[in-house]
Amino acid sequence: MASALPAVCVVVSSNAEEYRVVDVSGATDGSFIRERILSKLGIPDEAYPKFSIYQSEIGTYATGTALTDVRLYELCRGYGDASGSLKFFVSTFPDRPPPRGEAVASPGYYAMRPGRRF
Repeated sequence: MASALPAVCVVVSSNAEEYRVVDVSGATDGSFIRERILSKLGIPDEAYPKFSIYQSEIGTYATGTALTDVRLYELCRGYGDASGSLKFFVSTFPDRPPPRGEAVASPGYYAMRPGRRF
């Protein structure tokens, strides 16, 4: 098992226009980070397999290939900080937001989900 991440926040978007800060502090693997990111965006659990996470920059979509859980953890461990320097794009496609039918849930969806911690 890898060591837990120190204070690390990442910035994520599913449309390259609206961004959310996700605290991934304490993560010991990439699957934990992935779940935190997808949950923060309000993506329903059953849709997780359809979505990929890509490294990104503000105002852009993917800047590389989809990240594996191992690579996601490595990036957060090596380059993550409490200021949100790492940015990620989340979609079903690397070069555009998910189609309307696969769009992430509205902020109200997130607030109404019982039992979600983050």
